[in-house]
Amino acid sequence: MNVIELLKERIEDELYKKNKPRTVIFWYDEQGEYTVSDLEEAFTDDPINIRQLTRNNFFTLKLEIELEKKKDSFLLYADFAKPAIEDNFLLDMEFYGTEFKADTNALIAEQLQVSDAVLRPLIKEYGDFFKSAERKNKLKKVVPPNATDREFEYAMLAVLTGAPIANMEEITRHLLLRGLQEETNEVYKAISKRFSTNRMWEHISEYFGLHSIDLTLQYLIEHVLYAHFKRHAQFEEQSLQKKYETTRGNACALFIDDWLHTKESEVEVLETYMKEIEQRFSIIDVLHEQPIEQFADISTFPIIDHLLINRLTAELLHQTSDFDAWIEILNKRLKMHWAKRNERIRNLLNVMIDAVDLSKYKMFLKQYDTREPLYVQYTSELYLIDQAYRRFMTGFLQLENKEMLEKLAEQLTNWYENKYLLKIAQETNYLLETAEVGKLPKQAKFYKEVLQPILEKESTRVFVIISDAVRYEVGEELVSRLNLRSNGVASISPLIANMPTYTQLGMASLLPHKVLSITENGTVLADDQPTNGLANRTKVLQAAHPEAIAYRLTDLLDWSRATADENLKGKRLVYLYHDVIDAAGDSAKSERDTYIAAERAIKELSSAVDRLSKWQAKRIFITADHGFLYQYPRIENDIKVVSVKGEIIDSNRRFAIGHHLLIDEGAFNVPDVFSTLEGVEKVIAKGVNRFIGGGGLQFVHGGATPQEVIVPLIDYRRTSQAVPVEISVAMPKRVITGFRIQVPIYQEQSISQECKARTIRAAFYLSDERISNEIEWTFDMVGENHERTVQLTFNLVENYYPTGQTCELRMVTVEDDKITTYRETEFTIHMYNALY
Repeated sequence: MNVIELLKERIEDELYKKNKPRTVIFWYDEQGEYTVSDLEEAFTDDPINIRQLTRNNFFTLKLEIELEKKKDSFLLYADFAKPAIEDNFLLDMEFYGTEFKADTNALIAEQLQVSDAVLRPLIKEYGDFFKSAERKNKLKKVVPPNATDREFEYAMLAVLTGAPIANMEEITRHLLLRGLQEETNEVYKAISKRFSTNRMWEHISEYFGLHSIDLTLQYLIEHVLYAHFKRHAQFEEQSLQKKYETTRGNACALFIDDWLHTKESEVEVLETYMKEIEQRFSIIDVLHEQPIEQFADISTFPIIDHLLINRLTAELLHQTSDFDAWIEILNKRLKMHWAKRNERIRNLLNVMIDAVDLSKYKMFLKQYDTREPLYVQYTSELYLIDQAYRRFMTGFLQLENKEMLEKLAEQLTNWYENKYLLKIAQETNYLLETAEVGKLPKQAKFYKEVLQPILEKESTRVFVIISDAVRYEVGEELVSRLNLRSNGVASISPLIANMPTYTQLGMASLLPHKVLSITENGTVLADDQPTNGLANRTKVLQAAHPEAIAYRLTDLLDWSRATADENLKGKRLVYLYHDVIDAAGDSAKSERDTYIAAERAIKELSSAVDRLSKWQAKRIFITADHGFLYQYPRIENDIKVVSVKGEIIDSNRRFAIGHHLLIDEGAFNVPDVFSTLEGVEKVIAKGVNRFIGGGGLQFVHGGATPQEVIVPLIDYRRTSQAVPVEISVAMPKRVITGFRIQVPIYQEQSISQECKARTIRAAFYLSDERISNEIEWTFDMVGENHERTVQLTFNLVENYYPTGQTCELRMVTVEDDKITTYRETEFTIHMYNALY
């Protein structure tokens, strides 16, 4: 761009962009390269008067400009240097006008909106930088108006590093992204050639609080990572502390936090540095002797998760754990960087949560009350043992590095098999001997007592999903997941399955009937009607309610909305059959996948509820024909008992039905109180015994253990949209007196059908600049007012904050990938002594 173009741009800027009614521009051209005639020709079409400014016509020009043509714009061209203040008779006009400078440096200063006093020394010092038009163009984008020396140098570093803004965090990150070896780091070499690495290090040292004389890129990354490590360390490692001493530890830690929230390729570079430096720091040795609570909140290095898992594993093996404290630690770790990024770490942490839960739930067995029926105690507490063990084993068996937990898995399995199941077996035998079932509702009365009243009193369409072999604890986990939805609420109650607990009888028991019987070929009849297959079950349903129908759940999920409307038109009761767990467990080839099948069943049933809810289904019941007993280790011979002899109609490893049955001491006749199947003898194996014969041994059902007998009855109701809980800062005096501040946050409502959890991100801001770490937290507490407060710890960047200055704690709500502004709370800064 030449001088004339720049001058035209200035005139346009003055008149149009700044919206002035007129402008008076002074141009002192010491070289005298132009004449008034040249300028008049160049500005023929522009609304401006061109005048020659001489050393003798000040008064004449003043009269013309201020009296005769006071609405016109003027360009006053002088072919001499700007006079001194005391000799400048138009100085008052210059105050309301503007000066145009045409020398190269002045042009650059003009374009960058920076003073000559700032720019000229920098051009003299770093002349090579300004030789490139490309660099100067980039400089325009990042240098702030009226920049100081430091701000201008920041802008130059931003151009050389490729940083999008002249910010020391951005500059440093873009520098470090190119590698830690100065001789191969292209950005570092560019700074050395076109700026000054010494000056660069002065700026970096000031910002990050570096005190070392021997400054290198390697030292810089170690310095900021140590500060990030130290922020949550409850101890000091003297050698590292001395080497990386800083007065701006929070600024360093925030630098790492922000880097971890950049794009994928940049995060991967930092992760590489983290892994290398955890070796340099010998983090394993540093933390070896430290108590867990001293380093459990540190998120910097991936080895910390492994150290915590090793420490917890040892505690669980020696039964010395504080279970509640560990659950809190593990859940925190799941929210940290390495668990989010690394599937192996995330899986290990989840498995350890289940291991802690199982270890904690052992107390339920110690507290077993022999005065209360087994089935009642199972549905209140004992089922949690089966659930935790299933979850633990599911996760453990899918770990890539399961050797870390093999001893723990062996110990927990040994307890589960030889303590827990043995006790359950003994109590089950006692229950059968005394025929003491308790007061839990029975599966055989499901239609009459649950469905019939709804069909008679309401016009709502009712869906019933029957999932083969979904035992009570699996149903309870499904309920927990369903209740995370905002447009529905699920509740669970137990049903006592008909014995023997096998599919034909369980499915028939859930249909409308008065009497259940069985044919000699094994078909169970409901009021003399066969119940096997969809067609027969539909007939039985329609005999009780004409507007009933039965389908396979998988078929329904393949329907379009139009197909669903057509197939369900006029139907009030819809039975849907689902088979995942039993399909895997009943085969000797796939029974070892039983626990994985349980997880799959939960996911498929959740998806089914979602689909039905979208189709406006308001009442959905989920139940099962029977549960299952599963033992992971190889079944020993001592629990294999002699098979039942006689006229066998149907049987498996756990039961037999027929006439004139002869049983060994390892089996029981089923008391009438446990079964409504008429006209036959029913025999089940005692405890966890299996009859000798074909078929799988690990996955079984047909017996009387609570795992086989107690099935869930889940009632899911579509509701209005739940709203997130409200939260607020629970501090009467919102004053900051140090760089570390603990903020109590109060959750105003308990989680309920009307109120769902809220996840927030929070940080302190000064104007629009973040000055603290950012914390993400989910508020999902249930309980009384005093039980719903959490302390969040923020660390402010070590800047000078004038006493009385205000800042804001800003919160945003995070929901899926959507972020919305939530709340801002003002704090006042009073840092009389802010060092800690």
